[in-house]
Amino acid sequence: MLVNFSVTNFLSFNKKASFKMESGRVTKKLEHLLTDGDTGKSLLKFSAMYGKNGAGKTNFIRALSVLKNFVVSGKLPQRAPIFWCRIQDENETLPTDFEISFIADKKLYEYKISIVLTTGIITKEELISIAGNRHTKLFYKEDSESPYVFHHSIKGQNKDIEVLSRTFALSGSPFLFSINNNTGGFFAANPEAAVLQKTYLWFKDTLEVIFPDQPLQETSLLQYEICKDEFAQLLKDFDTGIEEIKLEPVSKEKVFETLDLRTQQKLNLEMTLVSPLVQFAQFPPPFGLPQKVLENKTNYYSTVIRSRRNIFIITIDKYGAVHFYAVKFVHNLGGKRIEFSMESESDGTHRLFQLLEILICKKEKVYIMDEINRSLHPKLTVQFVKKYFANAKDRRIQLVTTTHETRIMSHDIVRRDEIWIADKNTDDSTKLFSLEDEQVRIDKVLDQNYMDNVWGGVPVFEDDKEEN
Repeated sequence: MLVNFSVTNFLSFNKKASFKMESGRVTKKLEHLLTDGDTGKSLLKFSAMYGKNGAGKTNFIRALSVLKNFVVSGKLPQRAPIFWCRIQDENETLPTDFEISFIADKKLYEYKISIVLTTGIITKEELISIAGNRHTKLFYKEDSESPYVFHHSIKGQNKDIEVLSRTFALSGSPFLFSINNNTGGFFAANPEAAVLQKTYLWFKDTLEVIFPDQPLQETSLLQYEICKDEFAQLLKDFDTGIEEIKLEPVSKEKVFETLDLRTQQKLNLEMTLVSPLVQFAQFPPPFGLPQKVLENKTNYYSTVIRSRRNIFIITIDKYGAVHFYAVKFVHNLGGKRIEFSMESESDGTHRLFQLLEILICKKEKVYIMDEINRSLHPKLTVQFVKKYFANAKDRRIQLVTTTHETRIMSHDIVRRDEIWIADKNTDDSTKLFSLEDEQVRIDKVLDQNYMDNVWGGVPVFEDDKEEN
């Protein structure tokens, strides 16, 4: 779960700007909270960020995206050298600082990394374990020339981690990435360092950053019959006109003609690697899988391919046979059931189809989403948020989104500490604050006060100035 996030010297963020998912003093809508008994934290499950165009909302999402991808892939985006804050010339040579607090495997951690974006040089990196008032630095480096220093609890007897850290020194990648991707069986031989794997997997599997045209990772849920029906029911509930989702068998050629060469090669490699394993699983024990497992296992491999035109599902069954399916949406038009592919659906249905995965996925997740209301009717956006709260009651899930949809901004729907504003400082850099910081009273009409520029974060035109 996400606790706090801060960024400095990144795009429109000049000085340190902080965002938090820790709950405030609001005493209503307690069902919106996730109380973590292991860490003692009371966290919000939802947060909406408002602000005028150009205020820095998307830059906040980009900051989290750059941090996640750097930790998970070991690489900065190609355009990273221009992502420093241009408001002050000296920022070009100064590091960009990311700080994030999160709960992984029932423990609280803080991860900090500083990078000079123009050169890609890491000047600082540290991982801290927090238990009550006790802060333990599991590893850290203080500047670009310093070696990594490790706490005795993760070193182990052979101190392999120190040797590896010197090997990684010139890689230009975060240590948290390198120790998880370039070490073979390191964690099996050094179980005391498993905390480094658990925190890395939080970035990789729990934190998910989504931009408007990007599909979520959990679309593979669509392969399961129960999830397919759940997708269809939600689409029906949201008044899209869709009555059912069907899987239509298609040829491999039909699927591959919509894919770029790189994706084709990746899929061919995966299927080539999986097929022999499927056949091996059929061998009698002790070589293959137990008969009970074989009977209950339908597919040994599945993946979902999404494009603007179609959604395809590829599976390999327990006999090694490869199956290709196209997803079809069934509408009831004048009493007649007609099937359509994704390319025939509206932009709103495309967007909603992405969002439904948040409602269905049962894994622990932190979704960071830009423009939740994009292509959606205002009432549909509000209904989605209400549905999210209903589905999130018994789940470890968080949704942080930017939006312009002020209908969400109501005491009937959200808590004041769930509303954040992105606004401009006097130097045009971005500042972030919540309505909890403003101590907004329960009797205030939030959306109207926001549109009246009571707290900032809205565009002000010459006509407005003249009226005032």
